[in-house]
Formats: sequence, C-alpha cells, structure tokens
Amino acid sequence: MPSENLFLNTLAFKFPKHSVTFYFSLADRKNVKLTKLNHQLFPTRVKEIFPDINNRQTLYTSFTRPIDGFKPLQISFADDNFALVKRYYNREIKHYFTRRNILVEPNFVNDNQIWLRASHNSGNRIKGCTVFDRFTLKVNFNHFLGTPEIVLSYDRQAKVLNKSVAAFLSEYEAANDDIFSEPDTPAQNPANLLNRVVYIQYFHNDKIKRKQHILKYKKLCELTEQGQQVNYNNVFPIIQNKLASFLGHFGEQEQQHTNYSTKKNRYTKYVSKIIEFKDRFIASEEFKKIIPVVDNFTHLQAGKTNEESKQLLFGKSPCSGKNTISLFPQRGINAGPFSQPHYNNIQLFFIVSAAHKQHTATLLDMLRNGYYHFKGLSKYLGVQFTTARGFSIVFNDTNNPIPEIEEKLISRSFDNGTKYFAIYLTPISKYSPQKEQRIIYYRLKELLLKWNISSQCIETHKMLRMLEDDRKAAQYNLMHPQAKFKKSESNFAYTLQNIAIAINAKLGGIPWRIAVPKYRELIVGVGAFKHYDTNTQYISSAFSFDNTGAFNSFEYFQKDEIKELAGSIKDAVIQYKNAIQTPNRLIIHYYKEMREDEVEMIEETLSKLNLDIPVFIVSINKTESEDIIVFDDDFAEKMPYSGRYINLGNNTFLLCNNTRYEVDNSLRIDSYPFPVKLKIKCPTDPALLDQNTVKGLIDQVYQFSRIYWKSVKQQNLPITIKYPEMVASMAPYFSNGTIPATIGKDNLWFL
Repeated sequence: MPSENLFLNTLAFKFPKHSVTFYFSLADRKNVKLTKLNHQLFPTRVKEIFPDINNRQTLYTSFTRPIDGFKPLQISFADDNFALVKRYYNREIKHYFTRRNILVEPNFVNDNQIWLRASHNSGNRIKGCTVFDRFTLKVNFNHFLGTPEIVLSYDRQAKVLNKSVAAFLSEYEAANDDIFSEPDTPAQNPANLLNRVVYIQYFHNDKIKRKQHILKYKKLCELTEQGQQVNYNNVFPIIQNKLASFLGHFGEQEQQHTNYSTKKNRYTKYVSKIIEFKDRFIASEEFKKIIPVVDNFTHLQAGKTNEESKQLLFGKSPCSGKNTISLFPQRGINAGPFSQPHYNNIQLFFIVSAAHKQHTATLLDMLRNGYYHFKGLSKYLGVQFTTARGFSIVFNDTNNPIPEIEEKLISRSFDNGTKYFAIYLTPISKYSPQKEQRIIYYRLKELLLKWNISSQCIETHKMLRMLEDDRKAAQYNLMHPQAKFKKSESNFAYTLQNIAIAINAKLGGIPWRIAVPKYRELIVGVGAFKHYDTNTQYISSAFSFDNTGAFNSFEYFQKDEIKELAGSIKDAVIQYKNAIQTPNRLIIHYYKEMREDEVEMIEETLSKLNLDIPVFIVSINKTESEDIIVFDDDFAEKMPYSGRYINLGNNTFLLCNNTRYEVDNSLRIDSYPFPVKLKIKCPTDPALLDQNTVKGLIDQVYQFSRIYWKSVKQQNLPITIKYPEMVASMAPYFSNGTIPATIGKDNLWFL
C-alpha cells in the first residue's frame, strides 16, 4: 500500500468549560457599537430574559461588555446556538487583527478575511500595484469529529492600484480631453469599472489614527451623496476582471477558462502560506486566549472510491474481440472508440481566414495520416471520413466574417445522405477580452447549427505556436542526443486527440464509457453559468444520462424557473421510462445545495407520475473547495491520491479528482485541482442513505468526471455539472437566447 499522511487545513479547539455572560437589548443604542441579531442568531434561552420576543423582532448584543439597561444571559458555548457563538468569535478575531493595523473584512458569508501585504521576495511585485495575500479564518463545527475548529484558508492574492481613485480618474480625463469624440461605451469608461475599493480614513486625536475598510465603490458614492466627507485621494481601486482588462492585465476570467490555475501546483504554495500564517498569528499565546486552538492541523483517514471506478472501456481489440480497458483515456483511446458515430458518410470542410488558408493543408494531412502518437482522425472515429470538395470557405473580414460565411453556405449544394462537419480555424480566441470578438465564435456556431452542421473550433495562432514548439524540441533532441532529459516534441498530438474525441462525440459516437454493468438508473445534471457580458444567469437542466455515462438529452432555461426545472426532470424520467422502463432510482447532480422549495417542487412534480422510486440529490459545488482542503504530507507535492474522499459529517464530503493514481502512474501529473465538495440527500427516504449507498453515489460522481469527451485529461467536476454549464455559457449569445431547433437537444454539439 502506498504511504500517505492526510491532513485538513483545520485547527481544533475546545469550548470554554464554564458559561460566559452575554448582554442583550431589544433596542439599539446610538454611539455604542452593537451586533444586530435576527431570530436565527437568538440564544437558545432568550425567553428567559425576553418572554414575549418573537421571530420578527431584532435583538442587539454587546456580547461580554456590560452596558446599563442590557440584560445578562449565561451562554454555554457547547450547548447554545452555534451561529451566535460563531458571531462572537468572529468579532474577537477581527479585533485581534485590527489592533495590529491589519486590513480585515468579512467575505460573502461573513467570515473574516485578512489582507496581508505580500512579501517583495515572493516574486509577485506588479508595477503600479500593491499585492495582498488573503486568508480566511472560518469558525466551523466539524460534525464528523464533533468538535469546533478554525478553518484556515488561503484565498489567493488581490491587487490594489497604487493610484487613488481621484488620481486615476484625473489621468483618464487628461488623456481624453476631446469631449466631442465618439462616446464611451459604459465598459470603456473607468468610472464604470470601479467595483471594490480600499478606503483609508485618518482620525486626528492625540495622534493620527488610521483605519482601513473595503467597500463597494457604489456604497462610497452613496455616502458622499448623503453628505459624508469622503477624501477620494485615500480611496484605492481593487483590480478585478473588468478593470484588469481595461488596464491591460491578464484577466482571471480567461485564466479560469484555460485552467491556468490548475496547471501549477497550488497545493504546495497553499500549505506554505497557511503554515506561515498559523505560526505568525494563530500559534501566539494572545490568539489562544481568544480561541485555544491546538498547534497542529487535523490529521485523519480517508475513504477510497473503488478501483473499478477508474476503469474505462474503449474500442475492441482485434485479437481478443473484447473492449480495451484502461485507466488512462490518453492511452486507451488509441484502441479506437467504444462506439463509432451514427453516420457512415462523414465529410469535412474548413472555414478559414485568407491569411491562414495555407495552414489547412498541414492540419488536413495530420487528420488523415496522423502525427506522432495521434493515429489519424479515422482511428478515433471508428469510420472513414472524406473532405467535401468545393465546400471549404475562405473569408477576408476577420472582424465580421459571418456575412461572408453565410453567403457562401447559401451557395453550397448539400446532399441529404451526407453528414457535413466544419472545422473552423479561427484567428480570434473565444476568450478574447473584446466582447465583439468573442461573439464571433458563438455566432458562427449558431449559423452552422441552423444548417444542422456541428463544428470544431481550432485557434490558428495557438496551433502554429504548438507546432513550432514541437519543431524546436525535435531539433534540440537531435542536436543533443546525450541530454539527460529529452524535450517533448509531440505536444500537438494531444491537442489532436482532444479534437478527434470531441468530433466523435459531436457526431453521436461514444469515445469511451465507464466500465460498470448497465442497470436501470437515471442521472440528471443541473448546472449554471454567470454571464458577465449579459449580466444574466442561465441554468441548463435535464442533462440526462444512464449509469454508464451514455447521454440522453438536455433542456435549458433561465435562472429561478423552478417549475421548468422540475418539469424537465419529469420529462427526462418519462423519456427514460418510454425508451427502457421505469428507473430503479433517480439521481440529481445539482451545481449548488438545492433549496427546500426546489426539492419540494421536484417531489411534487414527480409524485404525479405515480412512481415509487427513491430520489437522491448530490449537491456538487461548481467551484473547487477552497475553504476546507485535504493534503498529503507524505507526498512532496501535497496532493492526495485521486479518488480519496473525506467525510466532513452531516453527509458532506470532499472528493479528490485528479491524475495522481496509486497504480500504473507512469504518466506525469498534469494538473493540481483542489477537491470538490459534495452534499448528499435523499428527500424521499433519508434512511436509505446508508454507508454503501453514500459510497456508491460518491463513486458515481467520480466516474462521471472521467467521461469528459472534450479532453483526454480527467476533470475535477463530473460532466453532469460541466456539460450543462457549457450550454448555459453559450445560449445567451444565440439569437433570442435559443438554440436552433435544427440540431436538436440530443446532440453534444457544444463540446
């Protein structure tokens, strides 16, 4: 068995042995800083001091500070309302850091986030900015261990512009003094890009005191309008996506899309950061007087997904006639696909700018004849393809190619017995910082779908850069035959593999499937995507699959359409029942914790089908867990083995989805995603959530992260969440926000 030593970024502590006196009032006091409490924060025995209080009232507390007229109440931390106790600890933690003139602000769930200026030696100096390391201290109760704890998390860095808002806007005005020029769009005027700011106030008493806040810029403007004096020379913008784009920084939104953050090992950096923070602040005797935490992080045992969960089925071996089994898609797919596309007359054509026309010949040659370990497109399709003569389109206007392309499509003569597939060599990335350029990708995708044509987009500049890197690596290896380490000269072959499996799936094939027996089970995935361009959120729902990962169909709609959500899940059940028979159980993978009204609506809708089947809801955080993380201290790179999961109690788990395997791991680890957090419920019968059922549901989430047909790399999220998100990210860019009916909703055209 491999060695491992797992720990969480949590520090356990004990509640005080004796009760602590808190002070409460039903009325607020001017000039006295009090904490406002709603009914969810009331102490358990509040009626001992306010017999007539009800849930509509508000309570005020000074916590342990006596105030005339306030009523005392003994609070037993171990037995009282934990939310109230947490609020008390949060206040004490904030005071601990603010007394040291350290910037502390509540995050979106009101936990203390501490901002520390990053060391100049950290290599993170950015011209014109002050870089902050951000840490969160979360007071938590570990339901699995039955103890309170501090979760110490590192929230990555933040950048603050060294220019004040006053100086920043003045410089913009000086550079744009022609007031009769073409008007700014809202996104071009920096005054509209200011979101959060650091506000520094100076108080002149016996000596100058300095106080720092993080505020919404809009809130600061409201204070000015109300007559408060705000010195905008002491207000500094926090650089976020839109402002970063304006200033020319590399935006976090593009990093997210390119998985930039997971290619580097965040585990080692994270561990070193939290250990340094713990030793500097939390291990001090002064902090332990507030919260008596232990010295070491919490060590624990982990559960393991079944080894069979990692196995995948590919094409049949010509020798045995049996499907090839492999842990690694990158290897297994070279045996061919599990299932070939539905069509036997597949014809490719290219759409390319005039400047890159000559590169289609190079790409077509690789698709036909292969490139290093890429065996050629036909190998990955399982059927032959040909090129549609006279169909390829060359356009000249790269800023607006759609009219040219549409005109040429109209002039083509389509054959009903042919399945056409377009390969688009784009000169512009779909993640371009310019919205007008980004939209071109989606508009072309929509145009082709209207003609019932699926497509594959390839960024030309990226392709040429990778081919040039491969050429240089091959030249280096030839000139240095004795070199200890050879350079990889076949990186573009992996891109070609990804392209090939996506084309297979778009044409209705199955590149690979989970190696499990098929049984009657319906899995429905619900995902969402927040649109910065349109400021809308879409939910893509009823992405239904069977237990092997075979895709059925999908629906999509806008946020908060709960009836549509429930109806689409009902339709998925009906379709499954009509095509096969009644499923033995329904499993819903949801992108966040499902609200009670959503659960009730789904239950009510399904009850009308008169189906007596259990429903399991697995909430899967769309973003990786960054509050509680598990590490392996016996591994230099700190990332646990793939398939490990941690029980956090209350049917909540951390699941590690990565490419660090226990056996046959001759492939290098290619990314370092943090674990995802799962929460499992069974609204129809909670008693069904026994240990074996829970383990099986975790296994299934893990399995569905291994059948992502856009890449040969394992993902950290299952396709039940990723596929709905992908459709939801595209739909708003289409005309009227609707997907062309010509392509249907049983097609993976969006890969």
